[in-house]
Amino acid sequence: MKVISLRSAAFLCAALAACAAFSPLSIADAKAKPKPSKAKPAKPAGGANQVEGLKGKVGDMLFTGQWRFQVIGFQQVDSYTLKVPSSEQDYAKWHSDAEYDDASHTFTPKQGLTFVAIDCYAKNAQAKATEQLDFYSDDQKTALTDNESNSYPPIVCDMLSHGGWVTKPLLPGSGEKITLLFAVSSGMTPKDLVVTLKNWSLHKGKEVRISLTP
Repeated sequence: MKVISLRSAAFLCAALAACAAFSPLSIADAKAKPKPSKAKPAKPAGGANQVEGLKGKVGDMLFTGQWRFQVIGFQQVDSYTLKVPSSEQDYAKWHSDAEYDDASHTFTPKQGLTFVAIDCYAKNAQAKATEQLDFYSDDQKTALTDNESNSYPPIVCDMLSHGGWVTKPLLPGSGEKITLLFAVSSGMTPKDLVVTLKNWSLHKGKEVRISLTP
């Protein structure tokens, strides 16, 4: 029977301790340690009037992730002459609420109605795609509301168009001025403008809501 010396015993104990340090349990414990949290992404730059989110007021630049949109101003008018006479309009949208004079390119409201003209600016914020902004097809929610919870759809979309109520193709970073015309009850007080912003190539967009009250 061999006798293990004290030096050999000490060496054996040290080896066993080293193996225990790399046991499956120890490795699992190491994997279970929480990873350091990642830094929050920086907010996208949007300019002096940028508003994060989909609600704002006149002058704010709203961002949907694809389009930037701003209401420049609005006014009630007794008639409206197209700024872009070549813009394509839809007879079905306006004929029940307005008359149109081809020679002057002017709309006048029918009895009991007046117009609200809202000047807007839309900008293609998609970095790599030339897109068209579509106000016509699919599930459009664009409307003007008043302080009595009434809703009015637009009857005219005045802009440089490439198809009915569809903007010309816009390069990344380029934009277009748009006037939306609404036929409303005389004496109404405008409250909010809701606009659906969507690519012509897609079937769904996002809505922005702009407060028109002081």
